Amino acid sequence: MPRRCCYRWRGHRIRTQVESNLGLKDTLYLPVQPMAGFNPGECVEIYDFEIEAFTLVHYHGLTTDEASERLKLSKTTFWRVLEQARFKLAKAFIEHKPIRIISSKQEPGGSGK
Repeated sequence: MPRRCCYRWRGHRIRTQVESNLGLKDTLYLPVQPMAGFNPGECVEIYDFEIEAFTLVHYHGLTTDEASERLKLSKTTFWRVLEQARFKLAKAFIEHKPIRIISSKQEPGGSGK
């Protein structure tokens, strides 16, 4: 079923029909704790700073320049972090893999608790 999307472009609202050729059924993504028999190697690991970069641009609507200043990163470094976040999220959705968010403050090899 095609879905209607609204895009803002120079203050004008444009309506368009977007159709998916992926043939996916409705899927619900839930954050869950690992269960017995769960293989953590099947997860897409994304760092908290990648989520923050993605959130600033795509949720809060900041430009990449504004977001890079807020995170105190150079524009090129911020752009790389944002592209990594986009790639990892797209991979998780397309391959139907769970997403594991890793704290950047976590010790390497630590349990994160």
